[in-house]
This record gives sequence, structure tokens and C-alpha cells, in this order.
Amino acid sequence: MPNLYKNPWFHIKKPAPHAAIRLFCFPYAGGSAQIFTDWCNSLPESIEVIAVQYPGRGSRFVDPLIGTCKGMVEALIPNILPALDKPFVFFGHSNGGLVSFELARALQQQGVTGQIHHFISAKRAINLPPTREPMHAMGEQDFLKAVEELGGTPPEILAQKELMELFSPILRSDFSLSETFDYEGEHKLTCDATLLYGLQDEDVPVEDVMAWQKLIENKVQAQEFTDGHFFINSQKEQVLTYLNERLSTLAQRVKMKMMA
Repeated sequence: MPNLYKNPWFHIKKPAPHAAIRLFCFPYAGGSAQIFTDWCNSLPESIEVIAVQYPGRGSRFVDPLIGTCKGMVEALIPNILPALDKPFVFFGHSNGGLVSFELARALQQQGVTGQIHHFISAKRAINLPPTREPMHAMGEQDFLKAVEELGGTPPEILAQKELMELFSPILRSDFSLSETFDYEGEHKLTCDATLLYGLQDEDVPVEDVMAWQKLIENKVQAQEFTDGHFFINSQKEQVLTYLNERLSTLAQRVKMKMMA
């Protein structure tokens, strides 16, 4: 089995080395690979679900956090390259949309051509100016209040001081990753993409999602879901049903191409 299955950067609940497509999933701020580990139960067997595990969380809790997008991409490249020996798809939600997009562009620059689709979920186009005050450098009380207002973090977790002492640095690092990012638009993404968004997402309005079209050279589609920023959790069944259909079609195309 390739090193992919022993690499701490990736969590694979159901290894499928003979699958037609590898689906790499990138978590939102404060999230871990755990968000995606059971997706394999709802997606076709032709798709190998690979949840990306950033350092500093889950099984990698003791590993140093990475607080810049450039640093995260540079760390990911040598780890993911050996796993790109077959067609692959990226899915990134919120912060994961930024990391996955920049990783995809970096891989393109290195001549990697196997990406066949990119799902960008609940993320404003990264060439747009910020709309809120940076959070990563706030004082602790202001930071926790801002996190609570954003939603996504259960109140029972925010209320536990000892737990937040562990969780807060992870959130700060992830917010730093996005808030210190400066877009350099030398080249566009050159594979087809789908933009997923929540109709009630107050932080990521539809027009800011659709602005991704200027950064993507190929065909771009959009898909809406009810609820707010974390529809990936609250509308999980609907999201997976949609992805099942789209990924099944992609896998069928890959198989037909291999048979041609």
C-alpha cells in the first residue's frame, strides 16, 4: 500500500486503493479530519475519501500548528504528491476552501494535471477585501465573543475554560491562516469547479461566492443549500446526496476514459 495510508496528514476510514477517484477533504477553521471520516459510508465505492488532518489537532495534537496559508501549502505538497497518481478531486469548506484552492494552484505550477474537479464550499472568493476585523490577534475575551457570534462552536465547548485553553490556539492559528493571506493572482485554477453556499450564510453572501468565477478558468457551477455557514453539518444528508450524484458521474467518466 502506498505511503498515503500511513501518512499522519491523511485520515482514511475506508481505504480503497483501487477506487477511480481520490477525494481530498479540507476542514473549516477549528475543524479536523473527523468532519469527513464517515463520508465514505454515503459516497460510491469508486470514490476514496481522504480527510486532511492538519497538525495540532486530532491524532496530531502534539504537532506544531501552522498559522499561514503558504506554510500549510508548502507542508502539504510533499505529503500529497505521492497520492496524486490517479484522478483526484478537492473539497474545501470555508478555511478549507482557501487551503485547497492555493494547494491546487501550487500543484498546477508544478505540472500536476490529475485534478478533475474542485468543490469550494462556504468561502468568499479570496481576491475580495476582508469584511471584518481580524480575529487572530484579539484579546482572549474579545476573541471568544467573536467566535461565539460566528457560530459553529457549540456553546458547551465555549463555556468550558480548560477545554477552550486547548481549542483557542487552534482557532487562532486557523483564523491567522486566512486573515494574513494575500492573494497573488498570477494564474487561475484550470479544472472545473462547483461553488457550494448556504442561503442563510450571513458571513458569506452569494455574490461573494460567485466571485470565484473570476479565479477559475474552466466551467464553474453553483449549488445552494438551506441554513447558514455550517450547512455542511446541519444539511449533511443533502450535501452528501448531491456529492454522491456529482462524484458518481465523474467516476463514470474516468472509467470510460480508461477503457477508451
